[in-house]
Amino acid sequence: MDTLLTEVPSSLKQLARLVVRGFYSIEDALIIDMLVRNPCMKDDDICELLKFEKKMLRARIATLKNDKFIQVRLKMETGPDGRAQRVNYYHINYKTFVNVVKYKLDHMRRKMDTKERDETSRASFKCPSCLKTFTDLEVYSYSPKASLFIPSLITALSMHGSMYDFENEINLD
Repeated sequence: MDTLLTEVPSSLKQLARLVVRGFYSIEDALIIDMLVRNPCMKDDDICELLKFEKKMLRARIATLKNDKFIQVRLKMETGPDGRAQRVNYYHINYKTFVNVVKYKLDHMRRKMDTKERDETSRASFKCPSCLKTFTDLEVYSYSPKASLFIPSLITALSMHGSMYDFENEINLD
């Protein structure tokens, strides 16, 4: 049975603060801090509390809004002069926030996996006589009996002379 949460768990509030402090500017962190403490705020209230200029606040909010960390709700209110005016209310939708964090973490993981795969499969050894290149895996294989690395291409080494690590410029003879 699903129950409706009336209060945001402190772990989600902490996550929002830590993510913004880690990857965004101090101004962005202050805005998120205000929205964590006060679930829904007008832009005028945020400006007044943080002593930000309206133009700078809108620029910072645009960044957070584009990254889906905060959402805006437009409401028509009557101003002091009796005329109707539009007022923006900002809030954090924690469900969307968590999904964005999961997406960004997955994107970072994929990038790291791709980089690691590319680094392990690229050729890093080169024969100085014939200029043929070999990967790390082709040059070395692990021997569990001897507990040391043994060149797996002994025939290639003897046929090609010496191996040369062109990345670190080391002669392996």
